[in-house]
Amino acid sequence: MKKDGFTVLEMVVVLGIVTIISSVVLANYPGFNERLGVRRAAEDIASSIRHVQAYGLGVKEFGPGSGIFPGYGIYFWRPAASYILYADSNNNLQYDAPGEKISELPIQGAAVLDDICVNQKQAPPGTCGINSLHIEYLRPQPSVSLRTGGVSYGDVEIKIKGSRGTMKTIVIWLSGQVSIE
Repeated sequence: MKKDGFTVLEMVVVLGIVTIISSVVLANYPGFNERLGVRRAAEDIASSIRHVQAYGLGVKEFGPGSGIFPGYGIYFWRPAASYILYADSNNNLQYDAPGEKISELPIQGAAVLDDICVNQKQAPPGTCGINSLHIEYLRPQPSVSLRTGGVSYGDVEIKIKGSRGTMKTIVIWLSGQVSIE
């Protein structure tokens, strides 16, 4: 007589395999979740930079019917959980609160702006630990200003860090190129 079904030993082996796979996946979940959150935060910031770039190069009017066509920029400071998009209505290449503020956007998830570095792609490399940064796209020529404390730079790195140490770097070049490393 033939009996269909599983033996107890087969069931214990299958349950053991499922338990091991589940524990590996669940143990790695917080790290995966943080990597995903930091990546999303970096992509949001890069998208905001490109948004400001489109405003500046597209010669967008600041305020309907104002007749003011300023450069547009984004202002970062550290450590921070947000950043500001602005219209440089007085053309001084920096954010002057509050009249120039378009919006203040939070850095998504548990990520924060950890560091700002300048001229890292140059030889010799520049420095990190910069406290604030103004990135401004000027009109009518397609140029960008990367400044802090009145000093201009050729490239800037914005480092975003998660609570468990995951990092992403947003690189902005003087040519206007934006990338995530």
